[in-house]
Order: sequence, then structure tokens, then C-alpha cells
Amino acid sequence: MQIRLGNAPVSWGVDYADDPKNPPWPKVMGEIAEAGYQYTELGPCGYYPGDSDRLRTEFGRHGLSVVAGFVFQPLHDPLQKQKVLDESRQTLDVLGAVGAEFLVTIDHISDERMVTAGRRDHAVRLDLPRREHMIALIDEIADLALERGITPVLHQHAGTYIEFEDELESLLQRLEPDRVAICIDTGHMVYAGIDPLAVFKRHGKRVKYFHFKDIDPTVHARVLAERIPFLKAVEENIFCPLGSGVINWIDVAKSLNDLGYRGAATVEQDIDPTISSDPLENAVRSLSYLRSVGF
Repeated sequence: MQIRLGNAPVSWGVDYADDPKNPPWPKVMGEIAEAGYQYTELGPCGYYPGDSDRLRTEFGRHGLSVVAGFVFQPLHDPLQKQKVLDESRQTLDVLGAVGAEFLVTIDHISDERMVTAGRRDHAVRLDLPRREHMIALIDEIADLALERGITPVLHQHAGTYIEFEDELESLLQRLEPDRVAICIDTGHMVYAGIDPLAVFKRHGKRVKYFHFKDIDPTVHARVLAERIPFLKAVEENIFCPLGSGVINWIDVAKSLNDLGYRGAATVEQDIDPTISSDPLENAVRSLSYLRSVGF
């Protein structure tokens, strides 16, 4: 199964560029390469140096090619529209400079949805005006990406307003398939009770990119039973190295091979860097496991 396997700063706990808990960027970039990966993501805009020439040099020195970057912003909030678009432009400018292919568009976690993460029947849903705003904004971000030759992919995420299968599917129905593709995050989908392979088979060629993520079934069951909010679940290591969780990676390899997927997949393990286990060791374990099952 020949696909481009990468890892990303998020596996080192880097979700926000200005978080004081972040490890230094040279350490993260170096350890992604040390773990054996040749592909990576940009991380949050502003975490790596902003100078494009320097950034290309640093990635090249480590033998890393950048596949994607993300916009992780409140797509559901009309008051945040300009901020979302500004960050989208900044991220796309860097992605273009380093030759990346994908912009991953993710609604930001919100207090009201984190408390019901994974529990569909208890989740507050978007009202119609905010839902329409979200659809239009995703489409506007797609315009910005496409005019730069970068493919926008929509990413479902636990603890957000694009979490459950009906929420994802309703957006996909409104967005043109040749304009907005899909990034399947295996871990976030299972967290929310979605079968990621069923989504892949249903949407076929619209799936352009993957985040490979796994979840610990024991922690997941306790999180749902005890109504533990999303960020607390991350602190309790709901996400684990690939092969030690609930995902059947042999089935994933078979499905991707059967449907002719030859793109990229970035390994991610959401962590809190102050309390979670060694990200370098986990990145090595995940890559070794994927290779052992045919990737």
C-alpha cells in the first residue's frame, strides 16, 4: 500500500502558535524527521518561522516535504469571519511557498459542544443563520485555496459543530464536490460514532486526504459514560499510538488499496504536551506499526 505517510506538530501538542506549552519548533521538526517520516504538515500559522526562504531551507535540511496546513477557527461564528479569512490567507500564502497540496478546514472546538463530544443525542445544534454562515464561509475559504492551486478539504472534529455524521453529510451536500473535498480523520470520526471507512466508500474520490489517528477504547467508553469534555479526554490520553487503539488498520489498508487511494496520510496523536507521553517514541511506534500491516 503505497501512500505518503507524514506526521505533524499536533502530535507534539502544538495546536496554537502562541501556546506557552509548545515545545520549540526546531525540536518538533527534527523529531518528525528522526522518527522516520518524509512528509509533514505546517502546524498552526505562526508556529514555524514566517520567512518562506528560511522555512523551505529548514524543511529541506530535514528531508521533509509539506503536504498540508490547517485553519482551525470558529467557522460557526459570524463575528469571527474576518479573523478566519485573514488566517486562511496567511496560511495559504505559506503553503504555497512551501509547495503544499491541501488546506484542511476545521471548525474550532466550542465550550457548548466540547461538553457533549461523542454524545450525539445531547449536543446543541447550530441554528439556521449560523449554519448558513458556516456553509458560505467554507465556500469562501475554498475560493482562496483554489485560486492558489491548493485543494481545500473539510475535516470533521470532535467537540465542534461539524462532529456528527448528519452534520458532516448535510454540509457536504451543500458544498460542490469539485470545490470542497474531504479529509477523513479516523480518530475523530470514531470518537463521534462514525465509521470512517463507510464515509470513504460512500464518497470515494472526493476523499483527497487522511489524518490517521487512533483512540483508546477503554478511555473512550469512560469518557462517554462519565460525560468527560473533549479537552479533558485529551488530557486523559484518549488518543494513542496507531495499533494500540480501536482502529483496525489492516481493514484501513485494504479499503484504501481496493479503492485505489494513492494520496497522503498524516499520523496525528492529539496530546497535552505537559502531561502526555513521549511524542517521538509514539511517532516511531505508529510508523513502525503501519509498515507492519502493509503501508
